[in-house]
Amino acid sequence: MKAFDMHCDTLLGGNRNHWDLVNDQMHISLDKLGAFEHYVQCFAIFIPDQFRGQDAIDFYDRTFAYYKAQTEKYADRMEWAHNGKELAQAKKPITGILTIEGGCALAGDISRVKLLKEQGVAMMTLTWNGPNELGCGTSKNEGLTDFGKAAIKEMEKVGMLVDLSHISDAGFDDACSVATKPLIASHSNSRAVCGHIRNVTDEQFKEYVKRGGLVGLNYSKDFICDDPEKADFDWLYRHIEHFLSLGGEKVVALGSDFDGTHVPECLSSVEKNADFYEYLLKKNLNEDLVRDIFFENANRVFQEYVL
Repeated sequence: MKAFDMHCDTLLGGNRNHWDLVNDQMHISLDKLGAFEHYVQCFAIFIPDQFRGQDAIDFYDRTFAYYKAQTEKYADRMEWAHNGKELAQAKKPITGILTIEGGCALAGDISRVKLLKEQGVAMMTLTWNGPNELGCGTSKNEGLTDFGKAAIKEMEKVGMLVDLSHISDAGFDDACSVATKPLIASHSNSRAVCGHIRNVTDEQFKEYVKRGGLVGLNYSKDFICDDPEKADFDWLYRHIEHFLSLGGEKVVALGSDFDGTHVPECLSSVEKNADFYEYLLKKNLNEDLVRDIFFENANRVFQEYVL
């Protein structure tokens, strides 16, 4: 099987603890990914909300250096796709894609969008939970700033995907008023199934469908079920089923949030994605549809829009 995961926080834990990407400590390890026919993993550089300005740049630079060194160390099994063309040509079992979680990595400087894209950043989440120079996350229902709107336009210009996971509802509306290309929610579930504010509403999901975007299933127990301890394959399937009822066959993808959240035991390590794949087949989902969810939907959008 193939899989394409649009979000993990593995770089944060690895860099902080001086661990290789081959390890037994985290949800994701390259030796586990190598068991799949092809695994595309978006590795996010998460910038915590407390960092601003030069501190945010320095935090990004340290994590970027770690990721670059790891891709060089494990070049025998992994390749880094900087854009859609390289993704389409990838030959090795594991493909890494670099993303950012937290637009404070721009430090309020629009020229950094082009710089980060030249460094290989394929997608950026505009906010985390709190406010930054671009807008506000789910902690307050505040919209995008003028700088945030300008950043979206610049991201689209250079071929960097706009990720709205963590954005406030007002910020989502503002992003839709500016964006002309597909929007992404890299790791968010359905708010109709689980009421957490981090999940997307039905109307928001319909916008992702309309715009040809993507919504990645998040494995966080808190985002799967209102009673987190009941989170399991059955509850995650309810999100898929609901999204499909809204026309999401070409929109639903994976966005595990591995190494950044508490996940149910059935998904406690990346190789258990194979169990989830088989579970969906047993739910009588068409295998072509399961392939779309696990790989093809995200692969198509990243190949076309990441320049």
